Amino acid sequence: MNFFKHICILLFGIFFLTSSVFADTKINDDVSYVTEFATLNNNVASVSLVWALNSQTKEQNRILQAFLAAKINGPIGNKSVGEVIDFRIINDINFSIDATPKHLILSMQSPKESFHIAVKHTNEILKNFEINDIWLKRKKHSFRNISSTQLRTPEILENELVDYVLYTGNDKILTKKNISSEILRRPNQIILNARDFDFDNISNVLLEDLPAYDAILNNEINKPPYKLPNGVIHLEDKKSTETLIFIGTVQNFESLIHQAESNTLYKYMGYGAGSEMFRIIRQEKRASYDPRSHFSQIGEKLAFLGLSATVGSDRWDEIYSLMFDIHNNTRMGLNTTKGLKNSHNTVINELISNLRRKPNWLVKRYLELHPEQPPKASINLELIDASFDVSVSELNNKAINILSDPSRLISIIIGGKINPKIKKDSTSYCQLPKKKPLEFCLKKLSKVQDLR
Repeated sequence: MNFFKHICILLFGIFFLTSSVFADTKINDDVSYVTEFATLNNNVASVSLVWALNSQTKEQNRILQAFLAAKINGPIGNKSVGEVIDFRIINDINFSIDATPKHLILSMQSPKESFHIAVKHTNEILKNFEINDIWLKRKKHSFRNISSTQLRTPEILENELVDYVLYTGNDKILTKKNISSEILRRPNQIILNARDFDFDNISNVLLEDLPAYDAILNNEINKPPYKLPNGVIHLEDKKSTETLIFIGTVQNFESLIHQAESNTLYKYMGYGAGSEMFRIIRQEKRASYDPRSHFSQIGEKLAFLGLSATVGSDRWDEIYSLMFDIHNNTRMGLNTTKGLKNSHNTVINELISNLRRKPNWLVKRYLELHPEQPPKASINLELIDASFDVSVSELNNKAINILSDPSRLISIIIGGKINPKIKKDSTSYCQLPKKKPLEFCLKKLSKVQDLR
């Protein structure tokens, strides 16, 4: 295994260079820091521009992303939207937007041969002070809040729970003028990624003519993430034909090894056709097309994890019990060696795929460790080592300490009738009123449990 890890590090070029931008006389300060990675596939290059912004309210964060999306997708100067789109298609230029409570991230990716053209195009976008109102309206709609109680999909439920945990602020939303100024300034960090590529002068081209000033939003106080309560939340819907079931939590891990071990066990429970969720709930019970596990890193040693399934409303309570059985059996170490090995291989393959194909994934892991500027010493993403160092042979003995006790998990049931067998006390049960967001019950349960 150590040999394989060494080979992978050589293959994917996991090394980092950091500096402050001062090579050009136009950019001779410490406003924008540059970090270079070398993990992407051979023919691809990317750059991520990171604005440090303490946008710790969900609505503020969505509006910031909408403004940036409108800036990217709208007309640029005399160029129409159609001309801009054609230019990007011809040069295979792709943009994406991401955000955390502390950062707004714009990433651009293109083939190496068109990367210099793409960088100039990106600078042209950043210098464009006008934000088209029509496109802004469209993008605000795209980034609007969608409740899991309306569309009832596991993806939306995950987003809603993660947002609840991470976005803990309550400051007022900035005005349109102030929001525009937040994304007109120079980014605080530039993160480049390509193998065997000369990034000389790229940062200077990106930042040409962009003003440097402090962000208004950085006056907002950083607050720690919320914890998810335990217990049961149920939105009853007697008319629904399907019910969404989720069992899980957001966990703060003691170590990166603990995180990687937990990831492996959740892959065992619900990732793909070889998992317990697939075998029992889909194949044996024929109860759901999409039983799955969730494991998403959302902070340093912090991950959203759980099991979910959409099932017929007439048998949701049966499948709900089975999902707990799967969790408990895995936690008790009743797992096949072959299944655990396959699950660990999945963790490694996912890690390698993220490094090679998803620059945003690496950027977010890096920013968790270095939110403001690169360290003076070398950068070491220890999660990579920890994932390779998981001892599969020890997982069954350690599983009871790796996975959470079922009493510490939150169960969310959207649809179906009330199950009379579920204990309904005020500290661990909340029936969600119709048209209320999940946050209503999450806060209610948290408040009661904090008083215990």
